[in-house]
Amino acid sequence: MPYDYESDAANVKDDLNCVHIGSDIVFLPEIDSTNNLAKEHARNNAQEGLVIIAESQTGGRGRMGRFWHSPPETGIYLSILLKPNLKPDQLSLITLLAGVSAISTINELSHQRANLKWPNDILIANKKVCGLLCEMTQKQGNSLSVVIGIGINVNQTPEQFPENLKKTATSLRIVNGSPINRLTVIRSLLTTLDREYHFFLTEGGSSVIKKWSLNTDLFGKKVSVKRGAIITIGTAMHLDESGRLVLRRDNGHDEAIESGEIIRYE
Repeated sequence: MPYDYESDAANVKDDLNCVHIGSDIVFLPEIDSTNNLAKEHARNNAQEGLVIIAESQTGGRGRMGRFWHSPPETGIYLSILLKPNLKPDQLSLITLLAGVSAISTINELSHQRANLKWPNDILIANKKVCGLLCEMTQKQGNSLSVVIGIGINVNQTPEQFPENLKKTATSLRIVNGSPINRLTVIRSLLTTLDREYHFFLTEGGSSVIKKWSLNTDLFGKKVSVKRGAIITIGTAMHLDESGRLVLRRDNGHDEAIESGEIIRYE
């Protein structure tokens, strides 16, 4: 079912009992990227908690400029504007926070348990069901704003994925064998993110790292992490206090990786 843009925005906002998120909720039929619009609003001094939700995206983005497949009436494509008092090098903690929130909602609704893949993917049976993209924006002299972009494959059927994604992507409908009301997913996601964001602001990043670590099967596995032309191979041990992935190299030394793409995950 397509969104009813005005009434759904009002209903979702009225149903939320949030402290930080939902100051305004905007539903749009189509946009290039919800993150782009959220960043534009941030530059125009929009209030923290703004949520932008699109029925479809023509230029949805994942990490490293990858295209995020965003067809209408199937997935959730939304962005949230936050204004935490953070340093730029703490952005990775917001990415982890978004992952913890999204996987909580997905596991609440999925018949199969999902797992977090560092730094920003959520997998079910080793297929991607959700992707995250966190970006910072700053007006001159002003504090940083963070935009959290979240894409969740909700009601796609196998034939609706492009050929290049059929082997690597899944949806909650595929996993459960039946469709899910997308507004139910949105309400749960925003409520959970608000709660986890409040914990983060009051307790710091250690609670986020602990919760993220409880929702991954990454640790103890041999992985390769690609950063541009550099490939680092080691055993994934844990996340450090900044959210970096600590790899134990074959020589026994530990190396903290700030960002990259896991290209081998055994």
